Amino acid sequence: MEIKTLIIQQIKEVFGNVKVYDEKVKQGLQTPAFLVRMIQSEQERKVKGQVWRTYSWNVVYFPQSMEVDAECDNVFETFQTEFQYIANKYHVHRLEGTKQDDVLVITFDVSARLQEVTDETTMQTLGGVWIGKAD
Repeated sequence: MEIKTLIIQQIKEVFGNVKVYDEKVKQGLQTPAFLVRMIQSEQERKVKGQVWRTYSWNVVYFPQSMEVDAECDNVFETFQTEFQYIANKYHVHRLEGTKQDDVLVITFDVSARLQEVTDETTMQTLGGVWIGKAD
């Protein structure tokens, strides 16, 4: 998924050489690290073949230092500043951060507007009236 790849790239650009996972890690988690997962997706159809999709993301930060609160606060402050947009293309909505069990859990939504592509044959005549350019 393009958005997930862009989120991971942006995390690496902003936070430097930090490990980013996109699947749950059962063993061998290296800290500091981020875990990026899409947790929900919604679609709403609009007029003229437009579709609005909203993707809800969960980004978990696993701190490295013994000062977990301070490290998580700094990471969230940076996230709020640097992740208003994903790749200057997708707007971030409802950005929230919560500390629980010595990790930082960041949730946010990204909305995308898509245009359905339909293969239609154009009508050349309508009731004997020519549609298009006159030769």
